[in-house]
Amino acid sequence: MPPALVSDEELRAASALTPETLSQYLLSNGWSPQERLERATLWSRREDDGEFQVLVPGDRDLRDYPSRISDFLATVAAVEERPIRLLLDDLADTGADTLSFRLLPDGPSGTIPLFNAVDALAGVRELVVASTYALMNERPMLMQGRRPESAFDFARTVRLGSPRAGSWAIAAQLAVPRVAVNAELPFARRVSLQMHRAVRACFAASGEAQRDFDIGLFLRRTSEGVSANVCDALAKLGRDGVPYDVRFNWAGQLPSSVPARSFRFNTRRIEILHTAAEQLRVAVPDGEVTIEGQVSRLRRDAGEGGQATVRGPISTVYGSSERSVRVLLPDALYQRLVDAHGHRQHVRVTGTAVRGRIERVSRVEVVADRTEN
Repeated sequence: MPPALVSDEELRAASALTPETLSQYLLSNGWSPQERLERATLWSRREDDGEFQVLVPGDRDLRDYPSRISDFLATVAAVEERPIRLLLDDLADTGADTLSFRLLPDGPSGTIPLFNAVDALAGVRELVVASTYALMNERPMLMQGRRPESAFDFARTVRLGSPRAGSWAIAAQLAVPRVAVNAELPFARRVSLQMHRAVRACFAASGEAQRDFDIGLFLRRTSEGVSANVCDALAKLGRDGVPYDVRFNWAGQLPSSVPARSFRFNTRRIEILHTAAEQLRVAVPDGEVTIEGQVSRLRRDAGEGGQATVRGPISTVYGSSERSVRVLLPDALYQRLVDAHGHRQHVRVTGTAVRGRIERVSRVEVVADRTEN
């Protein structure tokens, strides 16, 4: 990959950075120190297309410090495949985890169609909110319904940087406070890691689904943060199939053992994410499920038993969501739902989901304390 060109302005800004800042950035972003040389340290990072090396000068008083800094910027920016200006922003801000979103639309440099920009910002917002709410829940969710205000309260603390020229790039910054060694991770860092897991899982699933789409590829990763909301957020970022990169950088003052990396979503992956979001929104995976809610649309079958629709939270082996599900019941259990419907009571139904409906119902309970007036 060709090295980036460093402008005079960028070099002046970088020359104010200390060797410790440069080293901390490399340590937090997948580089490893390999060899200590005279007044410098050699760092390396392995990528799919080979191993890359960069020198970090050990002393700002070196006569050729600006030249070495220029080489550092050009090499790291080329390996990370992003503008030097964005790299400098991350080097200068050591108190925040930064998620950089670089969109690659056609058209004049530094511009983007209006609706693409609006959807991109909406996608960033939804990614933050969905990941924050997922962190607050003990179980995965196929589709998040109404979120508590506390999830939005945290999202309001996230700051966005201005779009940059060249490509159309924005950065979401999550302020990370300084903590003592071995202290519990700050909530902001935990949200950043949750987003990293979810984006990585969606990237992997969308890659595997390019040859033959299977919603199971996404269902199997709900424990990693995949949900209809996250898939929809990532699809919105690439409205009309515009490819984009997502890059994670950890706050320098709080290093992470999780390697920061970049994920590129091309047009095909974006199409797959859109499809996955639609299917996860209505999915009732085969297997044992429990739904709790109110009964509607009762229908007696010609033989013994009947059908009913129950709307409410549904729990599956892959996670939970809220939706309406058709339930097939034998006569005795069907009558319980008829009675509950007449008294406007909520019920809890446990059974086996087959092709989107609940069959072989094993248990029906009336949830008396959920009675509506």
